[in-house]
Amino acid sequence: MLVELDRLVPNPNQPRKVMEERELQQLADSIRTNGILQPILARKAGTQLEVVAGERRWRAAKLAGLTHVPVLVRNIDEQDSAVFALVENVQREDLNAIEKAQGFKLLMDRLGATQEVVAKKVGFDRSTVTNFLRLLDLPAEVQAHVSRGTLTMGHARSLLALPDAAAMTEMATSAIREALSVRALETKVKGALEASAGTGSGASPKKSTRPVWVNELEENLVDALGSPVHIRYSRNRTQITIECGNREDFERVYQRLKNA
Repeated sequence: MLVELDRLVPNPNQPRKVMEERELQQLADSIRTNGILQPILARKAGTQLEVVAGERRWRAAKLAGLTHVPVLVRNIDEQDSAVFALVENVQREDLNAIEKAQGFKLLMDRLGATQEVVAKKVGFDRSTVTNFLRLLDLPAEVQAHVSRGTLTMGHARSLLALPDAAAMTEMATSAIREALSVRALETKVKGALEASAGTGSGASPKKSTRPVWVNELEENLVDALGSPVHIRYSRNRTQITIECGNREDFERVYQRLKNA
């Protein structure tokens, strides 16, 4: 049906916290030219209609000067509305990593579901969902950097190896100031961990000359296990360290190793 814009209200479960004005304006320009090609999905909420999916289209329609928009109204309860909104949004490529992580967490809370169930709902691997959720262990200041794009998800995953929030924040600031790549940050984090463990500075030269194939093995293990992996290689003794978050994350890694 065609619905007046003022009858629509936003979904409180919308995982997108920031909608860029420039992107909304571009969508508004497209709507002026082509109209709204896909109806907004909504549910009844008292005398109004709550947007389930399509909030960007609704906001852009306002900018475009429309008074009415096409809406598909469905009988959806509050929990299913949250699931619809979250599933649609976490699959979007333009959501930042923290917004996706918060969306996964909210979906788990809403459904009372495990990471595996949520992964199936959104069509992702469980390891992918786990890696996003681990970002919520970062201090708020570092999460803000990831949200703004000043740090990538790869940077953020490297920082999670550090022992506390202060160390993560300090290292994040250093990474931004020095414009470190993910690999360079990983090296710096490992150096800091070794120094705190009392291994001294003698380990640094070994790291710079370790075989390339060790780096490749490390990256392959990260992809296979869905968790940070660090290899300390030497001719006489080699250590492989696999980092896990909570008990569920530990059991997931254990099962992957057992099955392998």
